[in-house]
Amino acid sequence: MALAFASFALMVAACAPAASGPAGPGTAQGSVAPEVNRRPLVIAINREPSILETSMLPQPRDEAGLMTAFLAMIDGQQQAHPYLAAELPTVAAGTWKLLPDGRMETTYKLRPNATWHDGAPLTAEDFVFAHRVRLEPDFPGFSTTLEYRVSRAVALDPHTLLLEWKEPYLWAGMLHLPNFSPMPRHRVEQIYTDNREAFLTGAHWRDQFVHAGPYRVSRWEPGVELVLDAFPGFVLGAPALQQVIIRFMPDPNTVVANLLGGTVDMSWAATIGFQQAQALEQSGWRGRVAYWSGNPRIVQFQARDWPGVQRAVLDPRARRALLHGVDRASLVDAVFGGRGRPFHFWLHPTDPAYPAVDRAVAKYEYDPTRAEALLREAGWVKGGDGVARNGAGEPLTVPINNQPGDQEAQEGSIVADNWKQIGVPTELKRVTPQELRDGEMRSKYPAMAYERRNLALDNMVWTISEISRPENRWTGSNRNGWSNQAFDDLWRRVLGTIDLAEREGLLVQALGIMQDDAYVTLTHLQAAVTAYDSALTGPAEPSSVGNAETWNAYQWRWSS
Repeated sequence: MALAFASFALMVAACAPAASGPAGPGTAQGSVAPEVNRRPLVIAINREPSILETSMLPQPRDEAGLMTAFLAMIDGQQQAHPYLAAELPTVAAGTWKLLPDGRMETTYKLRPNATWHDGAPLTAEDFVFAHRVRLEPDFPGFSTTLEYRVSRAVALDPHTLLLEWKEPYLWAGMLHLPNFSPMPRHRVEQIYTDNREAFLTGAHWRDQFVHAGPYRVSRWEPGVELVLDAFPGFVLGAPALQQVIIRFMPDPNTVVANLLGGTVDMSWAATIGFQQAQALEQSGWRGRVAYWSGNPRIVQFQARDWPGVQRAVLDPRARRALLHGVDRASLVDAVFGGRGRPFHFWLHPTDPAYPAVDRAVAKYEYDPTRAEALLREAGWVKGGDGVARNGAGEPLTVPINNQPGDQEAQEGSIVADNWKQIGVPTELKRVTPQELRDGEMRSKYPAMAYERRNLALDNMVWTISEISRPENRWTGSNRNGWSNQAFDDLWRRVLGTIDLAEREGLLVQALGIMQDDAYVTLTHLQAAVTAYDSALTGPAEPSSVGNAETWNAYQWRWSS
């Protein structure tokens, strides 16, 4: 096992740059911004954040990377770089240890020049305080799973942070957005001690937010915009752009109009979709439209025999038939003009293990002949009317609970049309935003839910502990209820193994089980759109791991 840690540590050391942070276009460390960079960068987003503390947000927003700093940074190729840490823990340096009882320790040396936006020194005690706060039962945290993996956080000195882990964890030596950020203890600890309600609801999480990222809050006009000024004391060097303005624009077509009119410089996939990107390109807009790998669309067949369920989907032959009936390539062409990507299993294409998994696991390529044969094996025969029926003459219907959104409706319609061709008529239900908050409804669907979520190893929720139940008030994210103990055991090891070769073998086994069971399978990756002014240099595709569009915003600059 020591060799496993050593090989991983060498890999991290090889990819980590010098203390200035990851290299890239427009790196601005130590330089004085030219006059052109006094021009503000105006970014349009569709929803005004309610709070700026990332751990309190249900889904950490892309703009978090502008204001908040973390121990490490993950680039678009899933390589780790020091951020608030001066260097990342390694086995060779004795800062990443596997203990005899199976636990782990990681020791982070912090950059001595790290400060908060108000100029106060950022110390290891700020991380210790944040860890303690997020473990409080009344803390309204969403992104706190990692804090619960850490049994103890200790400040060995002002610039040395020791983390004791309950069990091995693959990201323990490279903690990144949105995980384990510090809190400004010098500003909020007294409030936390004296008035818990004021601590949880105070302005220090909103317009008076202070952190250590490249930009700090200057002004917040509710319903209109959030103005951020460059933080000259930023630990990786003063950002080139002197100001970033975040405008709140809920209508994507309004965003397009503002991009065309030059009053907005940038927007991304959470706000504008493929249709808006096409409108920009067809208008002759002088900006750039980038199509990055977005979220996957995920087929989740119902695994529990609820009242009203279409029991055919409990038969693996029927599930595999339906998956062979989806024409992924045509779907991507029709919805994204080929800019999306047909896809099959839960592993991002930038993951080092992807080629091995792609070679090994079952993939349900489009094959309507095979689909109809599997349906016949399961007792459903396509008749002269083009509908598959069982021996009692009952038609096979497979309703789809689909995500809201016009693009998602188009994707769902194509899947429904594909299934109709193999004899399976389908009712397409568009789940409303209100219904998305109803865990019981989302768990008791009759046949298939067509959903999406970020494609990251930590985001694998189809485990037994995540099954939604009345006992957990339907809050579990495993809503179709698929369970496989062998998969669970393997995935726990995937998350606890940091040797790349060992992890690759575990992923092949685990995803092989998942694909064979065919309860949860991907159809494609959506095209994630980022549109920005052609004079802006530096934006780069984020990792699926630390996936903020603004991950390297401190390097952005105006070229003219």
